Amino acid sequence: MVARFPALLRFLAAVLLAVLAAGRACALPADPAFNNPLVLQRADPQVVLQQDGFYYFTATVPEYDRIELRRARTLNDLGAATPQVVWRKHASGEMGAHIWAPELHRINGKWYIYFTAGRADAIWEIRLYVLENSSPDPFKGEWVERGQLKTGWESFSLDATTFELRGQRYLVWTQRGRDTASKATNIYIAKMDTPTSITGPATMLSTPEYPWEKVRFDVNEAPAVLVRNGRVFLTYSASATDANYAMGMLTAGDDANLLDPASWRKSPEPVMRSSAANGQYGPGHNSFTTTPDGKTDIIVYHARNYRDIQGDSLRDPNRNTRAQVIHWRADGSPDFGEPVPDAAGHAAAKPLFRDPVYDGAADPVVIWNPMVNRWWMFYTNRRANVAGLADIAWVHGTRIGIAESPDGAAWKYVGTANIELPADMGGTDSTHWAPDVVRAPDGSYHMFLTVVPGIFTDWKHPRRIVHLSSTDLRNWGSAQPLTLATPKVIDASLARLPGGGWRMWYNNEADKKSIYYADSPDLVQWTDHGRAVGDQAGEGPKIFQWKGSWWMITDVWHGLAVYRSNDALAWLRQADNLLQHPGKGDDDRVIGGHPDVVVSGDRAFLFYFTHPDGKGTRRSSIQVVELTTDGQTLRADRDAPAHINLI
Repeated sequence: MVARFPALLRFLAAVLLAVLAAGRACALPADPAFNNPLVLQRADPQVVLQQDGFYYFTATVPEYDRIELRRARTLNDLGAATPQVVWRKHASGEMGAHIWAPELHRINGKWYIYFTAGRADAIWEIRLYVLENSSPDPFKGEWVERGQLKTGWESFSLDATTFELRGQRYLVWTQRGRDTASKATNIYIAKMDTPTSITGPATMLSTPEYPWEKVRFDVNEAPAVLVRNGRVFLTYSASATDANYAMGMLTAGDDANLLDPASWRKSPEPVMRSSAANGQYGPGHNSFTTTPDGKTDIIVYHARNYRDIQGDSLRDPNRNTRAQVIHWRADGSPDFGEPVPDAAGHAAAKPLFRDPVYDGAADPVVIWNPMVNRWWMFYTNRRANVAGLADIAWVHGTRIGIAESPDGAAWKYVGTANIELPADMGGTDSTHWAPDVVRAPDGSYHMFLTVVPGIFTDWKHPRRIVHLSSTDLRNWGSAQPLTLATPKVIDASLARLPGGGWRMWYNNEADKKSIYYADSPDLVQWTDHGRAVGDQAGEGPKIFQWKGSWWMITDVWHGLAVYRSNDALAWLRQADNLLQHPGKGDDDRVIGGHPDVVVSGDRAFLFYFTHPDGKGTRRSSIQVVELTTDGQTLRADRDAPAHINLI
């Protein structure tokens, strides 16, 4: 009995622990769900939960020219929150280029923004700078430039953060060492005597030493600090800003001398890295926050949802802000896990959108508007609800409508496009149909609009494709008609070619409504090449690249015909049409027409319109469905919920 007693005790203890563990498991709430990506095209994100219950957010904008703030009650609402520009780069001299990695901190009753900037005349002369605002509300008051935050020597320096521990405030940042021969960037720490200055010497905590920290470049950067469980966890990012970007971590006791490098232990492997399985690449430059109740820790970071980048990764804008829960190991250390996959998104309504003015929305085209951080939908808007119009006059005399959405699932009307056309194109009486809109490499926007020079009651009048340009997507001018195969053409669709230049497809009504194409090096001068597809009549072509193929979708009035190509020249038609059979959703019980396609990561969404009251009726609605493919054929299940979150 004596020999068996310890074993019995161990057995009873194990049972007790199992019961307690089961009870805890039952009591644990589910992790909060994040609608990743939270904010599109925002890198180096910093989120801080303030006492007013708002999450305050700032990050690097892809233009590298300004500092924005936004706030929301939940992390999921940050993407839809209106950003406010609080500071812009200088036109010359210091703080004139590479505005990177802003962080917002509330210190001693004032707001501070720590940020990185280069010189306008020497853009790689990167240094740390500080803004100060004494207003209780950082969206109000004046942001005063407090100048460069001096670190003790002049060299490439960036990514400052600050934290307080046991009554002492510290600055942690990235900088090249005093040895000018080395290009490596290191992590440093120093005590602060004021919010804008350090005191005493800086201590180097980490330098690139492991292979995963030295891919393409020797980089340790972007420190962030989390104090938990009696320890200080300092994360940082390493290697080039592409799929090789990964997060490392240093750990020290919270009662240790943080200025002593011996107090810190460096993890030999990344604590977060790219996940091909989850479609997330280059996670890094993070910050930390919590749920509103402070009970759950959250890491906020940026990543792309594709691996391969064309050109300089710093010029690729699609580092999007994401968040996920931090779990804690038994030893008290954080487990960041793999970067989680993007959320499927919210289920789109049926119908997706109806125009509130004329109820005649059709021919949609969707493009990201970085000025307002929303997706914009441009659409033909026929005067469907206007009584007393003769014959088909209701189809004429319309202006292009605009709706906007933060994610592609919920849309609201925001007005019409301001399009200036000369008198010979109909002036203010002209009819606007079927726009396509693209962004040029220089950041300008170009619309290719079908224009009918007046309001008519038959189909016998000229129709031309007109090129317009804009810098803000709202105001369009410099109208120039294109010289194409005939003077009776409609429905332009553009795509950028892999080797440079552009290709436009359009409907040539004079040739049995065949699809023609033309090429341009600059979106201005066009060379027509004749028929692309002529096996059946069709209009509203939409051409896009997805899953290794070129695809063309055309409206053939009994659904949407689909063609596939390897080179955007020779097209093979698939056997069956999309959306030829009515759906079951509201306003979707008819065939679908004239679409746009948005490729979002590895997903693709088809935006189309319907005449929900049947053929020959006026009213029209916009719908959306997710596309699927086996590589040879496109499919669209219009009755399946379209969970959409455009990125």
